[in-house]
Amino acid sequence: MPTALPARLCLLLALLVTGWPAGAQSILLDSTTATYGNPWVTPLPQGSSVSTLDTKVLITTSLLPVKGDFETLGALYVKSGWPGSTDKARKLLAEQAKGMGANVVVEARVWQGLAFPAVVAPQGSGIAILVRDSEQLESLVGPGSTWE
Repeated sequence: MPTALPARLCLLLALLVTGWPAGAQSILLDSTTATYGNPWVTPLPQGSSVSTLDTKVLITTSLLPVKGDFETLGALYVKSGWPGSTDKARKLLAEQAKGMGANVVVEARVWQGLAFPAVVAPQGSGIAILVRDSEQLESLVGPGSTWE
């Protein structure tokens, strides 16, 4: 019996020591207290040609227009490392599009996909375009469109 007490103390000590790094890791992985930036958002360009950041971006499933007064700025792909709804992916698409100077994301798709450290998280893709004609911009608004 006297040897059972040291064995129990060693087991308790081992559980406390191994449990401490796991608790510290969860603090480091908390997105609200993290000090690093979002790697999926393009840095905002500087200059007079950049659209104002307070404008909203149209996120639509519509296809890229065949012709008109617009400029294709590039493909977008966003991925959140944390759980959430697909609305979060739409917001990330809008942030990245604003960073490129776009006012519309066409052919937008959002889904839940595998992620780390979360099991699944919102992801999305689309094409950022800058539409200069307001009538053409309004023609892109459809049933699956949202302003972000």
